[in-house]
Amino acid sequence: MLPDERTFRKHLAAGPFQAGVDRGDWRLISIEWPHAVIAVTAPARANAPREVALRFELSGYPQQLPTAEPWDARANAPLPEALWPIGDRVSQVFNPGWNRSALYIPCDRNALAGHEAWLTQHPAYAWNASRDITHYLRIVRDVLREPGYAGVRQQAA
Repeated sequence: MLPDERTFRKHLAAGPFQAGVDRGDWRLISIEWPHAVIAVTAPARANAPREVALRFELSGYPQQLPTAEPWDARANAPLPEALWPIGDRVSQVFNPGWNRSALYIPCDRNALAGHEAWLTQHPAYAWNASRDITHYLRIVRDVLREPGYAGVRQQAA
């Protein structure tokens, strides 16, 4: 096992991640290194799923920032755009028009590229090697819990 995977698995077994599991904030779905799929619980909305799965790319973790894309865990494929979360700030973070394979937040590897000013503008959200995956998950959880969260882009019939 490579050091990045060993560190990630250690973080999954640690208190912060396990406390989130116990609270029902998130759950691990799978690990196929360097990828992990973790579902973040979403508030109940009409015709919307109760969780949003994210497929993380974790090469070099934790020195390298993680990056995650919305994921259809059942199909083991990228989440169709119609099922991406929407609403106020949620639509900014889950923005397929910007990039279908990353979230638009300061702790995402792909989002930070070209947005280095975020490191000083949003230091509480920035990633550093002392953080663990729960930092990213908490940001997503908090965005989904905002009052403006409206479910998914295309409501199921």
